[in-house]
Amino acid sequence: EKDILISRTLDKKRQSADNSMITYTNFLSLDEISVVKTTDREYNEFTDAYYYGGYDDSERQIALFIPKFFEFDDLNAFLSDNEDDNPLCIVRLKKDKFTSLSHRDYLGAIMGLGLKREMIGDIKVSDDGADVFALKSSAEYICENLKKSGRGSVVGEILPVSSFNCAEDKYETVFTTVSSLRLDGVVAAFFNISRSTAAEAVSKGLIYVNSSQCLKGDFALKEGDKIVFRGKGKTVLSEIKGTSKKGKLKIEYKRYI
Repeated sequence: EKDILISRTLDKKRQSADNSMITYTNFLSLDEISVVKTTDREYNEFTDAYYYGGYDDSERQIALFIPKFFEFDDLNAFLSDNEDDNPLCIVRLKKDKFTSLSHRDYLGAIMGLGLKREMIGDIKVSDDGADVFALKSSAEYICENLKKSGRGSVVGEILPVSSFNCAEDKYETVFTTVSSLRLDGVVAAFFNISRSTAAEAVSKGLIYVNSSQCLKGDFALKEGDKIVFRGKGKTVLSEIKGTSKKGKLKIEYKRYI
């Protein structure tokens, strides 16, 4: 599967370079993004690779290959100003007033339509529904066929990505101390596990720093780094607050709920 993904990615990059056009993959998981990033040096004389999920800090993203003659400073702004070049859109699902629906309800309903997970990105749930980031090629099918989610009814509308209002994810602020900013030690502290368990998680490829898989337990973290423990949750090292009397680093981090 890894070799197939790399081959498909290189085909997309080759098309972009040879035909001077924007190409892109389907949505990628964190694991797949790490694999695709190994190809970033290929064809980079002619085209640049970007990872885009529709908004800052998105988890599921497409790899987007843009020829170098497209000059811009900010990818989100460029795609907002050039909507025809943006392969993504939002399917805004409005639910009825009588049911409470979760991320799992919306995802299950979309998968029940026969779509593959790679056709949709993040799902951001709100009090009155959800915004689903989707490839434009799948959006109309979702709107036409998705009428129920969980025990509730929903109505879909296709909107440009620029219409997304990102509500801040819920998190709690936690304070702790660590001996150093080594990845394995910080993971142990943030996720309340032993140092050996954290080191094993790193070696197994379960830990991601800023959306990239990190296999080095001695990797040095810094303020602002986002740490994802696959299957366990997401945290952000928000601030280093100095040193304790015992010589440990005092740090503040956000634990997303």
